[in-house]
Amino acid sequence: MISGRIVKLSVLSLFIGIIPAQAQDFSYNLYLNVGFVNISAGKARLNDTDVVYDGRDAVRTQLAMKTNSVADRVFELRDTMVSYNTPDGEGIFYSKTVNEGKKHVLETARFTKDSGHFIVNLTAGSSRSTEWRDERIFDMLSMLRFTRDIDMTDKEPGYTETLPMVNGDMVVQQYIIYQGMEKIKADDGKKYDCLKISVRDYKYGEERETLKAYLTADVHVPVQLNIIVGVASIKALLTD
Repeated sequence: MISGRIVKLSVLSLFIGIIPAQAQDFSYNLYLNVGFVNISAGKARLNDTDVVYDGRDAVRTQLAMKTNSVADRVFELRDTMVSYNTPDGEGIFYSKTVNEGKKHVLETARFTKDSGHFIVNLTAGSSRSTEWRDERIFDMLSMLRFTRDIDMTDKEPGYTETLPMVNGDMVVQQYIIYQGMEKIKADDGKKYDCLKISVRDYKYGEERETLKAYLTADVHVPVQLNIIVGVASIKALLTD
């Protein structure tokens, strides 16, 4: 059972002794769609930073999204996701501070290995669970990093990768589907030739699209992200 207790805190305050090195930083404008409402909604920021986390070399990825006062009247969003992974992409720790409409909860995932098995200890509010897999387990941000690293040079539309990914207090099957090329105009005024990637999961017996990512064909910069959050969808367009 997920707690309804309000969680409005900075996940950055949870970590002590993290030493940043270098970063990739992307800024976005947000657009909110709820029913027939489609408005300019706020800002988002995505960045990767090389750090030392708990004595280990790691990559810290953060996605922070915040709606503005106009959008708040329709659907307030204050989500922050933070993911720590080894340089080769193996999970260490993930947290998501969820403030979506009336849903307020802190979700965490701690990743370990034992005898060749990948283990994740999950929390979502007051709910606790542990999952084991024979293959690496991903979170939303490490999955996005994995997607950006796929060499699509010789891939045909329909190419699919299947990954186990944390979702609240469970692990679900995640499908990354390449859907071809599309030209996207970003909010920096430029047009980009982009790879179109559909991300879907299978949960409670149903398949659903949770994210659509448009990545530049050359260096896989995320130009546009379409994110499903509860009853709303958020479009993030690159500004810088």
